[in-house]
This record gives sequence, structure tokens and C-alpha cells, in this order.
Amino acid sequence: MMSVDGSDAIKRESSTIRISCNSCRHFHITWNKKRPYGCRAMGFMSSKHPSVTVLEIEGRDCLSFEGKDAGLSACKRLQNDLRKGRDGTEKVNVIV
Repeated sequence: MMSVDGSDAIKRESSTIRISCNSCRHFHITWNKKRPYGCRAMGFMSSKHPSVTVLEIEGRDCLSFEGKDAGLSACKRLQNDLRKGRDGTEKVNVIV
């Protein structure tokens, strides 16, 4: 597909840029040697990166991708997650 000015800036469909599981917060390494890669969001383990498996099965990129918070340590991310309620709103503890 070409844009009006003749450049191929819109040509994203055939692009080889794919989602990287390594930068997703749901990706984890499992204990299983046959299926070492896992996705917590979709709840499965695979011998390939989960994004590759999703692409093969569904024919599109993973819709569960969430980037990791680059500036926060793992401990800070856990603290932030624990502060939030199930509905995603932040809990506030007030001592009177």
C-alpha cells in the first residue's frame, strides 16, 4: 500500500515488527523443560514464545500485551499492584 506522496509509510501490514514477549509483564519462564515459556494473562505454557504461538493460532498479534514499567523495580510494581483494588481504583489507607 502506498501513501498519497508515494512513500511507503503506511505499509505496516507486511512489517516484520512483532510483539516481544520479553517486554510483556505477563511473560514468565516456567519450570517445564519442554514448555519453558509461559503467559500469565492467557494461562498457558509453550515451547515457543507465547506471542509466536498466538500469531500461529489466531493469525494476529497478541491482544493481552502489557508493557513492563521500565522505571520501577519489581518490588515497587508489586507494591503498586497491591495498592489497587479489584476494580483498578487505588486504595487509600487513612489513620485517624
